[in-house]
Amino acid sequence: MKIPLIIGVSLAVLLVSGCKNREAEARKAKEAADAKVRAEAARKEMEALPKVFQTPDYFRKNEPEKKAAATSQPKKATP
Repeated sequence: MKIPLIIGVSLAVLLVSGCKNREAEARKAKEAADAKVRAEAARKEMEALPKVFQTPDYFRKNEPEKKAAATSQPKKATP
């Protein structure tokens, strides 16, 4: 009477412990790590985009550029 009970309990324990899908847990952990890496790369790209594609400042006043000739010495005329 004890032998069938022991066999039944041991089979139930093996069934419960053997049916656990360990590959799914590893796959979920890998997917979570990949998602973090993709999110970090997307965040870095979104931070870089405004620096690359800047819209011109339409409200800035256009001032004439100062000429460099004013700072250089004038040429002497030869008689």
